[in-house]
Amino acid sequence: MKSKLTFWGSMLFLLSLSILLTIYLAWIFYPLEIKWLSLTSRVYLKPETIQYNFHILMNYLTNPFSQTLEMPDFRSSAAGLHHFEVVKNLFHLVQFLTLLTLPIFYYFVKKIVKKGFLSVFRKSILLLVFLPLLIGLVGVLIGFEQFFTLFHQILFVGDDTWLFDPAKDPVILILPETFFLHAFLLFFGLYESFFGCLYWRSRKG
Repeated sequence: MKSKLTFWGSMLFLLSLSILLTIYLAWIFYPLEIKWLSLTSRVYLKPETIQYNFHILMNYLTNPFSQTLEMPDFRSSAAGLHHFEVVKNLFHLVQFLTLLTLPIFYYFVKKIVKKGFLSVFRKSILLLVFLPLLIGLVGVLIGFEQFFTLFHQILFVGDDTWLFDPAKDPVILILPETFFLHAFLLFFGLYESFFGCLYWRSRKG
């Protein structure tokens, strides 16, 4: 029972870590997105100005000590601010879960992986590897736009404030759907790398 709790706690750590790394890497690579997605032509601002406002937004979303969102070049509606507040809480939840499960993962590596007992969980790891592949296949079949909508409807059930109106929340113009597609692909790559390596290690052991 203890080993199973350790295993699933460790899997939660890898999932949380994948999400957390996606958030921070998307922040780091955003200057490239400005160029790739031609965001300057969408809002008619300099790249440095777009980057500055995005930095303020991401600092608000990831920093628990930042309690007010004020982007100098983008006004925000009450609905938009509410949505960002909800996202902020989700980001903090991921940060909390990553820190909470880190000691469990350390114990997992020390007591299970290094001692060659990982093969006991091989089928569970394989399931965790294939599950996102199936979800990704669904996304390909229905199209990313529909998948993106479905994702938000599930994650923000009963709350439609994620449906930004560019006239009221122009910041959405520098956060196009393609940007989120890149974030999803980045998460997918990180997740599959972590769990794929774990499955390979389980077969090796």
